[in-house]
Amino acid sequence: MTEQQDYEARRAELRRMFQVENAGPSDGVATGGVHHLALICSDMEATIRFYTEVLEMRLNRIVQNRDEPSSTHIFLDMGGGNQLAFFDFPALGAQPTVRGIGSMHHVALKAEPARYKSIVKTLKERNISHSVHGNEDLGSVYLHDPDNILVEITTGY
Repeated sequence: MTEQQDYEARRAELRRMFQVENAGPSDGVATGGVHHLALICSDMEATIRFYTEVLEMRLNRIVQNRDEPSSTHIFLDMGGGNQLAFFDFPALGAQPTVRGIGSMHHVALKAEPARYKSIVKTLKERNISHSVHGNEDLGSVYLHDPDNILVEITTGY
């Protein structure tokens, strides 16, 4: 058996053990979806500009972080009743994360086709590096925010 076959056999075993077949969208799920994702940024203004101007989100709230007086906590409306939150920690310095166990790979956001096209157009106009999978009408576009967080915008094709 090849290494790839071993990986696929492990996936099949996980499906057999845990995947629920033929359930409705929320049957048996105790949680009600995402309230907010909380990430850390190094430059609050650059983060706000990127998410509001490039990804067309709306800034809803700016508060002090309860745990660290120097830290600001913002909430961005990412649609669907969900929030994307950011903290900064200016008194602690900017130490980038390393991809590994417990870290996040990327944030995937849904967009209607017209909004998706608008975002791709903005990325081109601003010369923001990105990669389109599918096409510019339907598909996914991948890009990095000012802190190198990988963001996917998808039409869910």
